[in-house]
Amino acid sequence: MKPLRAANAELIDYTRTLEFLAGHMISEGCSVILDERQYPILIEYLEKIAALGDINFVLEQCVDHRPGHSVSWDNDGTREQDDEVDRLMSELVTALGFRASSRPDGT
Repeated sequence: MKPLRAANAELIDYTRTLEFLAGHMISEGCSVILDERQYPILIEYLEKIAALGDINFVLEQCVDHRPGHSVSWDNDGTREQDDEVDRLMSELVTALGFRASSRPDGT
């Protein structure tokens, strides 16, 4: 099986860029550190979440720690919207190449 990303792909701090592009969806103190393959994937999923309507979604962090990761968010939609955001964020974690667990041992 091929790895989803090169082991030596450089991590880049995209926080300021994302604040400029999607400021209302980025919480104060948010940190976004990904490689150049992962960043467009994050943008794609933020666009899907924005299409759900005014649910006060904010990304709190999206960091590739190698090994491990940190992804957190908050939103105030209806139960159905919350469920859809949770589904999309779960898909995002997988699409970014993160394992279901953020711990290196998988627990």
